[in-house]
Amino acid sequence: MLFTIQTYIEEYLNKRSLVDSDGYAVRLANLYFYHRSNIENVQFLSRVGRIRTLLFLNNGIKERKKFESSLVRLLDNRFKKKSNPDTPSFPGGTENEKKRFQQFPRLTIEILMNEFTHATETKAIDAFWISRVNGRLKPGPEKIAQSLFAMFTKGTLVNRSGIVLREFQSGIGFVDIGIILSSTLHLIEIKILTGEFIGFNQLEQYMKSERRREGSLLIFDSLKPTAKIQMPSHITTSSGIIKTYCVDINPGPPSGLN
Repeated sequence: MLFTIQTYIEEYLNKRSLVDSDGYAVRLANLYFYHRSNIENVQFLSRVGRIRTLLFLNNGIKERKKFESSLVRLLDNRFKKKSNPDTPSFPGGTENEKKRFQQFPRLTIEILMNEFTHATETKAIDAFWISRVNGRLKPGPEKIAQSLFAMFTKGTLVNRSGIVLREFQSGIGFVDIGIILSSTLHLIEIKILTGEFIGFNQLEQYMKSERRREGSLLIFDSLKPTAKIQMPSHITTSSGIIKTYCVDINPGPPSGLN
């Protein structure tokens, strides 16, 4: 739902011909998604008012409090019931992962990606399939992967710095997910593997556009157990290093192991 909230805010600003030059929509969407259900209205509006942005100055908006109060009210009417603690979260919960994250003084993208990979393989494989036996994936599996990632970070990045972005424009394309940890932008490209290994050329172009020397390629392997292919853990490109993370969403049954 994070991506839906961000899209709603972006469309709200666009309809009013407001230029969001510094990611105000992203920051507000993250604040709302992660914290709205736990904070009373006055306190939440106070936090919204502390978002650093040039949106109001650049667009000549003099009454920021009135603008944000109206926008939050619209968000509440549309999303608040959906963002309460009773809404579906990452399958099986994320309490164990959250506890492990709290033990690290510094959360790295490698730790986050490895934990997400393990959690998805152990608890969320069924989210992708209509019928795994018949090889029928649900429609829009990449969107399912994005949603799982957002739910995972919501459950684990409690009281930790981290901003998740949905698809955002980079050059003439769109990066699947960007996540900011310790003020550093990490680019994540998602691919569902149904045949050939793909995605690294596309991610390389995004790395070049964003001037990042590292990117993460998150592969969801839907190939049959008998058709798995070997994927490199690192790919060296002219733009930098691409690290690959493979989530096996079609593993062989344990009964088939020796």
